[in-house]
Amino acid sequence: MPSATEKRREEFAERIARSLEAGVIPWQRKDLPDMPIQSAVSGREYGGLNALYLMEKCAEKGYDDPRFITASEANKNGVYVRKGEHGTVLEHWVEGSDGKMKPHGYSVFNVQQLNGKLPIPEISEKGKANLEKAARMLKNAGIEIKPGSDVKEYREAIKKLTVKNAEELGLNQTVHTPELLALRYSIASTMAMRGAGISVEQSEGASTKAWAASIKRDPSQLSKAARDGSLLAGAVLADMKQKQEEQSFQASRERAEAQKGQELVSEAASIPRGLDSNLPNADLSGTQEAVIAAADKAAAQVNDLRASASSREASVGADKIAAARNVAKEHLGKDAIVTSAQPGRTYSGKILGILGGLTSPDKSAIQAIGDNHAILHDIKNISASANLKVGDEISLAADEQGYSSVQAKDEKLSQKREGLRR
Repeated sequence: MPSATEKRREEFAERIARSLEAGVIPWQRKDLPDMPIQSAVSGREYGGLNALYLMEKCAEKGYDDPRFITASEANKNGVYVRKGEHGTVLEHWVEGSDGKMKPHGYSVFNVQQLNGKLPIPEISEKGKANLEKAARMLKNAGIEIKPGSDVKEYREAIKKLTVKNAEELGLNQTVHTPELLALRYSIASTMAMRGAGISVEQSEGASTKAWAASIKRDPSQLSKAARDGSLLAGAVLADMKQKQEEQSFQASRERAEAQKGQELVSEAASIPRGLDSNLPNADLSGTQEAVIAAADKAAAQVNDLRASASSREASVGADKIAAARNVAKEHLGKDAIVTSAQPGRTYSGKILGILGGLTSPDKSAIQAIGDNHAILHDIKNISASANLKVGDEISLAADEQGYSSVQAKDEKLSQKREGLRR
């Protein structure tokens, strides 16, 4: 006899298949909010089937606010679910006594189902499509969009980035049927568009009937496609933010180097003050030579610093990713995907491995957040009292510079473990 979760999944898959047969792509409906479906408390985006469940609810009820919250979280803020309102049942995965991950259900409510307002910003302005933001993000990924271009160009650019990232992740090697790969591209590109501030429109010529047939033959294909699509969307958005973060880091490093150069000049060539009454006969003949020599020395040191830092970042970064993937594959299987922690995000899950040693001031941790997804955290200046170790069920928060630190540690967390995206 199927479990409640399995039954809910099958019924949902049937509804999606019917919609696709009718030529309607549910996650690309125009009446959905332009922002990603997310938690009203943490801002964390929902992914996988949970995101599709909530999109269906928004379309069904006409919600234009994409934020959801549990009843208990609403109550903590002095707001309550209106009488007669029904929540949407989502899934989270808990490790059972047999060591296997099992799905359990919990309910969330749209903020428009509450009897009052939460202490959070209004969504009206933030929810609008923002092509300027999208252009900046695409430029970070190496794609230039001319001002005034039609929104279709932005959508096509996101689709190309989706295919590029899928190939880099090897998704095109693990999904062997063209229609199921296209289904993943559709889910991923749509989520990435909303994350980049691009309004969504149903794709022309999509193989909706082929997708429907695949889902009807095997309903589990929908959950697999939703899972992979969410991970792929995360990779696309990370690609669009990466260069911006690198440029920010490079700029801060160059400012530090310039300051260092100035200090070296000042230290090596303090200029005598010929007009100072205390130095009436100051000899300035060697000043220019001293300044030039000091500047040359500073420039050489700056160049050495820059070359050393760039070389180290490239080699260490590649080594870290390779090592992290090996660790993740040992625990999560050969199809494991590793992505870097995103600034401002908090992740919960089990620590699979630690790179750099427990006493190192600059180390990395690999954290499982889903069946085949792990996060690579850069951890710096972590307190020794945190006792971060392999096997910990823990929450790690990444700051704006991308460094992670322990947010919460709970010995009972293994009984209520959630992935990155609900």
